[in-house]
Amino acid sequence: MKTRQLIQLGLLAALTSTSLAANATANTFNTIYGTNFGTGSSYSTTFLGDINTTFSAKVGASDGKFSYKPAQDGYQGVGVSPKSGSERTPGEIDIGESVNASFSHSIFIKNFTLGLLFDGPEYGDVNEKAQITATYFDNSVHSFTFTATGKTTGIWTGLGSFVNLSKAEDGKGGVWSISDPFGNVRVKSLSFTALPGVCGKAGGSCTNQSDFTLISVSAVPEPETYAMMLIGLLGVGFMTRRNKQA
Repeated sequence: MKTRQLIQLGLLAALTSTSLAANATANTFNTIYGTNFGTGSSYSTTFLGDINTTFSAKVGASDGKFSYKPAQDGYQGVGVSPKSGSERTPGEIDIGESVNASFSHSIFIKNFTLGLLFDGPEYGDVNEKAQITATYFDNSVHSFTFTATGKTTGIWTGLGSFVNLSKAEDGKGGVWSISDPFGNVRVKSLSFTALPGVCGKAGGSCTNQSDFTLISVSAVPEPETYAMMLIGLLGVGFMTRRNKQA
């Protein structure tokens, strides 16, 4: 009986995750949304015109799979689950799990948005902490953290600035948008993972004190790409006007 119930719960979780993934926010020219990642171990797409991008789900060094939790306050992100077996929080990026992104050319990251990152005592989590590791164009590796310290306050150790989009409180999204996180430095790859928050509070422990979702990543083209785009648009406009006059 117990085995049957576990199988039923597993099927329900799989169907729920697939349904949530189907309700995706369409990618745009410069923004990739986690709801498009599906439920496999990797997701590839193109943005900024010609930048091939691959996101992968990892549990330690092993392949995981993308998973989802129901949206809170209208914000839906993506998390990681093991390919088999159980875990603490399906649909979030837990300690020991990561979402990694690689780009075919180094790019300027304009923004990334994280969800379900709380300051406590919501859900037994206290000062949840996300770590973002960037590999720069020169192959140097730099890690930064974002920690929720209040309902709308936090600490970001990188460049740029952040804003809270949905309060870190029960029923809300705990959503944080970090802009210009690496300044004017081009990035080749990114990794999002969780670090232990504050231990020994709200009945929690160091093994379960951080988890979050990745909502989106945005970038901007290099100046040369902007110039080519403008030339192309001007050319199309000129030809359209000329055809109308003819």
